[in-house]
Amino acid sequence: KEIAFIGSEKPLFVSGDSFYLDNIVSNLIDNAIKYGGSTITIKCRKENNNIIIDVEDNGNSIPKTEEKSIFEKFYRIPTGNLHDVKGYGIGLYYSKEIIHKHNGTLELLNTNPTVFRIILPYGY
Repeated sequence: KEIAFIGSEKPLFVSGDSFYLDNIVSNLIDNAIKYGGSTITIKCRKENNNIIIDVEDNGNSIPKTEEKSIFEKFYRIPTGNLHDVKGYGIGLYYSKEIIHKHNGTLELLNTNPTVFRIILPYGY
């Protein structure tokens, strides 16, 4: 897979637990690798008083009927009787909870291409 990173020219600062925030970004990238297409783009920037991190992939879109459920604990998008990618359905739930505890938001911004957006307050 091709992974591109588009970052800010200046350092970006977030007050938070680096271990957990690293887990969140890694989880979104891992999902893009497992479920996405051949191209993944991570974009980081400061906008107003927030840090915005977008993780985008060009894979299969998330069905409209599933969008509201993907952040629920233990939820996995139904694939019939075949789950070719193993998991427990807690990654997006966990990610959203941790981002919320850092006074931020995690949302599904778009489904084709798939874009997950993290917004965190800027600063130390």
